Amino acid sequence: MAPDTNPIEAAPPQLKVCGITQLADLHMVQQVGAAFFGCIVNIPRSPRTITVAETTALGRAARISQVCVIETDNPTEAAHIALACIPHALQLHTDAGLEVLEAIRNTVPDGVELWLAVGLPPRGEQGVDAERALDRIRQAAAAGISRIVLDTATRAGTGGTGTVSDWEAAARIVQTAPLPVMLAGGITPENVAEAVLTVRPHGIDVSSGVEHSPGRKDPAKIAQLAIELNRAAAQLGR
Repeated sequence: MAPDTNPIEAAPPQLKVCGITQLADLHMVQQVGAAFFGCIVNIPRSPRTITVAETTALGRAARISQVCVIETDNPTEAAHIALACIPHALQLHTDAGLEVLEAIRNTVPDGVELWLAVGLPPRGEQGVDAERALDRIRQAAAAGISRIVLDTATRAGTGGTGTVSDWEAAARIVQTAPLPVMLAGGITPENVAEAVLTVRPHGIDVSSGVEHSPGRKDPAKIAQLAIELNRAAAQLGR
């Protein structure tokens, strides 16, 4: 008899550490067992932005999967970064509709996954509700997106805020979304267990919460977050 549990849900939450800018931080992330590391590519508003050449160099040195975070709705630009860096995935931060997402999917090589950031309001504020976010995720699935990153949205854009989103809404989304969902936004060693136990995401995406300064990761924070993440996963029986 087939098991009742979805194998994706039964797996331990994966860890992605984003905003990697230097080799030493990549080594730290690999040592704690992260599945992914993220590079912010050519996004001037981010203090963690690096060039395509720097991103490519980190990817070549890595033993874990690289995710290139880009803020574009231009299929040619997305394909250029994918071909230059050959990452595991491109993480798109864009409000583009179905046709543009499909165009990006058709332009980027098949071996590169596309992830999409979907915004939720900061905790305690009104904003995009769970059903509207689910509609966006269904649209993304139809366009060939492989994974969703739920992140906090502000007027400046989705992501990079270091602010916790509405985790109750996130939990409702994870339960019914047709794609695996990573949770991002203001996650730290102190609250990662609450995030995992409340939202039950397929993965956790952290950046500023494990830094001692923008773009520079803190070894102690990364190690503690990994410990707390594993403890929370054990409580879920994963």
